[in-house]
Amino acid sequence: MAAPMNKADLLAAMAAHVRHTGLAGASLRPLARAAGTSDRMLIYHFGTKAKLIAALLDRLASEMLGAMNAILPATPAESDAALAAEIIALFRTPTFQPYRRIWFDILSGAASNDKAHRDIARRILAGQVDWITARLPEGTHNPTSQAKAMLVMIQGALTLDLVEMSKAANLGVQRAYPPR
Repeated sequence: MAAPMNKADLLAAMAAHVRHTGLAGASLRPLARAAGTSDRMLIYHFGTKAKLIAALLDRLASEMLGAMNAILPATPAESDAALAAEIIALFRTPTFQPYRRIWFDILSGAASNDKAHRDIARRILAGQVDWITARLPEGTHNPTSQAKAMLVMIQGALTLDLVEMSKAANLGVQRAYPPR
């Protein structure tokens, strides 16, 4: 079988690999193996490892935001509480487990002051704010600010999930967004 040799095919194969292994597996040789090519060909196509990683992060961000749109349509929720619960439940599904791991890998890179990781984290967060805004209940006052506040709560809940504190996460969300 011939190896894919255009950027889109290479990125698709590498993204599949990273969804399975996390960004820790994002060094040239494993990425090249996953794409069915050589590390030299990856550098040929992308110029540098930094540009390859930036393109890969962009691809993963687009995949994640696209999956979010596909699973939860842009229709107004009946309440903030229902929306927050639905979003957290979505991120806890097996479909989003790989993206959650990658998200925390991206944040780790951003915390290490890596510009590509910081830039893609901003892009993902901005996309999530827009995504939440489109789903807030009709008549929400200052929807962008509300979406940002909800995103803070969601990100906190997902962080608590990492350390097996989902019960505390759920209680915090219920206090912030009590069911009506």
